[in-house]
Amino acid sequence: MNIPYTTERRPDTGVTNVTLGMWLFIASEVMLFGALFSAYALLRVSATDWPSGPRTLNVMLGAVNTLVLLQLTAAVWRARRSSAPRARRWLAIATVLALVFLGLKTYEYVLEFQAGMRPATSTFLAMYFTLTGLHALHVIAGIAANVWAMAGVARLSEAMTAGRTRSLALYWVFVDIVWLIIFGLMYLL
Repeated sequence: MNIPYTTERRPDTGVTNVTLGMWLFIASEVMLFGALFSAYALLRVSATDWPSGPRTLNVMLGAVNTLVLLQLTAAVWRARRSSAPRARRWLAIATVLALVFLGLKTYEYVLEFQAGMRPATSTFLAMYFTLTGLHALHVIAGIAANVWAMAGVARLSEAMTAGRTRSLALYWVFVDIVWLIIFGLMYLL
C-alpha cells in the first residue's frame, strides 16, 4: 500500500505529510510549554521572595547538559544530510548523547533530593521539577523516535529515511529551544 505524500511534497502545503505532522505536533507542544512558562512568569512576578537559580541549582551540571543536548541535535542534523547507513550511525550517537543527558539529569536530581530540595519545598522547585521533568520525558520520547528511525533504515527507502531524519531534526531543535529557555529561566536568573 502506498500512502500519498509520504516522500513527495503535498501541492497544497509544499511539505510531506511527515513534516506537516511534525510541525503540528510541535505547535501543540509550544502551547503546552508556553502555558508552563506563562505560569512560571506569573508565579515569579507575584512572589514576594524568589530563590536565585545560580545559588539554588547546579549551574555547571546544567551547562554540561546544555552542551550534551546541543551535540545530540548536531548529530541528528548530520543524520539528516547522510546516506541511510551513515544516518543510522549518527542517530545512534544522538541516542547515546540523549542517554548521557538523562543520566546527568538523574544525577542532578539525586543531589537535589539529598540536599532536601523537593517539589513541595517551594514554588520555585515545583516549577523547576515540573519543567525539567517534562523536558526529560520529551528526551525519552526522542530516544524512542531515534530508535524507531534507526530500525527503519534497513528496510525503508532512502527517501523514507530522509523524511524521518528531517522530522527528527525538527523535533530535537524544539527540545533544544525548550531546554535553553529552562536553563536561562531556572539556572541563570
